[in-house]
Amino acid sequence: MNILEKIFGNNTLSCDEELNILDIEDDIFYSLDNKASIYIKVEPIPFEYLSSNEKSIVVKRLTRELAGERDAIKIITMSLPISTVEVDKYLDEKRNSAKNSFKRSMLLKQIDDINKLSYRGEMIEKQVIIQLFQSSVDNVNEKLEKRAKEFVIKLQNAGITSHILNKREILQLFNSFLNMKLKEEHINDVWSDDDE
Repeated sequence: MNILEKIFGNNTLSCDEELNILDIEDDIFYSLDNKASIYIKVEPIPFEYLSSNEKSIVVKRLTRELAGERDAIKIITMSLPISTVEVDKYLDEKRNSAKNSFKRSMLLKQIDDINKLSYRGEMIEKQVIIQLFQSSVDNVNEKLEKRAKEFVIKLQNAGITSHILNKREILQLFNSFLNMKLKEEHINDVWSDDDE
């Protein structure tokens, strides 16, 4: 008997069921278990470069700002390959403007090496996503959007940059659970409304 059959029996889950996806409208995610969620991406803080005093200040500000939060939140941390689009663009401009052929060939090799490291998942960045959620009731959209905007302001007051994920970014987040190496620019090929 197959080990998976032994664990799950004859029950199989679709991808939508596994990820609990019902629908995504604008920046609100609706799950199969009757909850609505908004996701907030928190930009990384370079803690390794801060002094002990600076770290303490950030933590105290964040604690003070979030002290009034009574509703549950979920913090998702994940390591994803770094997008090399901007780096490639910058290095390609440098390569095109270089007069020395050796410099051009070295820059081309550097672009190739960076892309290989990113593709193999050896160049990764930690991403932090905060999920705010509540049961689907009347005016759930307005309540969640208001809470999310207030949460972003609280993070901003603590000196932390963040933004609410839009539909495309939410789809990218879910896709990262499915296929860690799919490049960002191909996300529309996978998650497209054109087929509907």
